[in-house]
Amino acid sequence: MDLEGKRLALLGFGVENRALGAWLAEHGLSFTLCDGDPAVRTREAPWDDAVDEWRLGDSAMTGLEDFDILFRSPGIPPWRPELATAQQSGARLSSGIDLFLSRCPASVVGVTGTKGKGTTASLLMAILAAADIPARLGGNIGTPPVTFLDELRTEDLVVLELSSFQLQDLGRSPQGAIVLPVATDHLDHHRTRSEYVEAKREICRHQDAEGWVLAAAGCSTAMELAGGGGGRQLSFDGAFPVVGDGCWVERGQIWWRDGGGAARAVASAADVRIRGDHNLGNACAAVAVALLVGASARAVPVGLQAFAGLPHRLEEVGERAGVLYVNDSLGTTPEAAAAGLRAWTDRRVILIAGGSSKGADFTLLGEAITAHAAALVTIGQEGPRIAQAARAAGFTGPVDEDCATMAAAVRAAVARATSGDVVLMSPACASFGMFASYAERGEAFRRAVAIT
Repeated sequence: MDLEGKRLALLGFGVENRALGAWLAEHGLSFTLCDGDPAVRTREAPWDDAVDEWRLGDSAMTGLEDFDILFRSPGIPPWRPELATAQQSGARLSSGIDLFLSRCPASVVGVTGTKGKGTTASLLMAILAAADIPARLGGNIGTPPVTFLDELRTEDLVVLELSSFQLQDLGRSPQGAIVLPVATDHLDHHRTRSEYVEAKREICRHQDAEGWVLAAAGCSTAMELAGGGGGRQLSFDGAFPVVGDGCWVERGQIWWRDGGGAARAVASAADVRIRGDHNLGNACAAVAVALLVGASARAVPVGLQAFAGLPHRLEEVGERAGVLYVNDSLGTTPEAAAAGLRAWTDRRVILIAGGSSKGADFTLLGEAITAHAAALVTIGQEGPRIAQAARAAGFTGPVDEDCATMAAAVRAAVARATSGDVVLMSPACASFGMFASYAERGEAFRRAVAIT
């Protein structure tokens, strides 16, 4: 991607474009910054002198045909009319991820799916570390990869967690790809489920014969997406043997087959420290990719045992009077919350769920609540719909609806819990309205638990 002499614009001033602005400034390039929030200029930006113009407020997205390249923040849909008009005038739509992939000299493994991306990428990094294979982790997990682009060499490895927002309209694919189960999410951003799925397809759509994709065998959507690329195809499953090459769990062992030969056990399922059958699948994906990129089988159990989980992902934050409190604030879809419920089949669960809308269908979550929850506490805009879905599925347990604060929700859950129970905050929804982010929601839960 040639940037010299080009008229550049950054659309949005979020984490990814702030990092991109710094990179552009370091390389002597100037740009215009466009954002609908007039207050963004008050944010710290040590490269202010690289900004040709600040276009802020209601007119931020007007006149985009003035530019040659538009770097879209992930949260700005590529189908916005202003972007279409600019492209018709010859502007190229790009992003920080697009620029990174166009210039990265290292091998890149991308990870996508509806949930489990961060856990899988981090498990992979733990196994690579045990194998003494240096790698860098970036993307949606919180580190824009342009921050380390200039440090990379051809022999390096990069693991990128990629959301549908980052993949949509990307136009290129990493050499290696993991496609975790794909359900339905972000219908507050994507116009249809089909658009959401098509965004995920970009992770392997543009691969050539030297690329490869590892897909969730138990998810027909993931397998269909993997079939659309030009690279080698493998699969993984946390519960059943796979057909062909890949990784799976069987008889308490993690098995690996490569090149059509005999399968071999490379670790015990007990080496996976994080709870939930879905995490066995995430572990199999990480194991398969680590072995594909050169890790020894000896490193696999060491890496798995070293990984204790990520914050806000089935995170055990405390125990009071025999009641265990679990923060799953990143359980932002019905499928994720249902998986969180199933992770505690050996204990009674009081579920705290609800938040802002992403257009989700809570039918399956209602069934999971009926099967696995002893009581339900709801918060936020979607709380009533979750309670309704649970009752429609036959749930007859107690429901405390529409708690105004996280502290009130935790108090309600405490009143329902007895020694040996789990209070699980797995919201199945976005955080907005009550909280600025999933992390802020998780911290609110942590504080509420601390004073119980």
